[in-house]
Amino acid sequence: MFKFKTASARFGALATASLAVVALSTTAMTSLAGFSAQIVNNSNTFSSGTMQLEESQGSTNCFSTGSGSGGTVGTNSATCAINKLVGTLSQIPAGTPLTTTITMTNTGNVTASLESLVFSACTAAAASNAGGYVGSDTAGFCGKVDFSVGITAKCLYPVNAAAACPATPTSSGTLAGAATLGSLTNSSTVPMTLLAPGATQAYTFTAMLDSSATNADQGLAASMTMTWNQS
Repeated sequence: MFKFKTASARFGALATASLAVVALSTTAMTSLAGFSAQIVNNSNTFSSGTMQLEESQGSTNCFSTGSGSGGTVGTNSATCAINKLVGTLSQIPAGTPLTTTITMTNTGNVTASLESLVFSACTAAAASNAGGYVGSDTAGFCGKVDFSVGITAKCLYPVNAAAACPATPTSSGTLAGAATLGSLTNSSTVPMTLLAPGATQAYTFTAMLDSSATNADQGLAASMTMTWNQS
């Protein structure tokens, strides 16, 4: 005897087959989703450089940080008592040139793109040992102080790119003239040296009372602030 499947039986068989396909598909998807890959970057850093400056004269050392290399940066500006005009009292016209060598060092870790030495206005007043014998030429005294700044084989002020500053300065360069000039930089006619980290440059400063000084210039002292800049 032949048996015929009813519609409900056929539907049940189809449903069972469909569920089997869905189950197989779900199993495949679950297995694929189990694959993964990952890369972790744990060495990402960013830092700023340091720009610090040291001024030395013999055993005296001054740092822009105020406390030496590696000190607290703060404003990175400090006042230094090194006297680039030497400070010897009782000069006479055309006397002995006063010379000192200053060494500048980049104690930071960034190469400088600017070096400058800025001259303030020059003023004159009674010298500390004048004893009351003070001349009247306070307005002109800075122009009677011959002055030069040089490096090896070149004179930055007064400018001479072909030779060192003369051992005895002349009136072609004076404190008054330096104040009018305003500054020396790495872009000057004779440029200052751009300093790489750890690099140094020596600068020679020479001053002398010019032979044109008169009694009106007795008992006076010239003062000028000089500021080193590096950036």
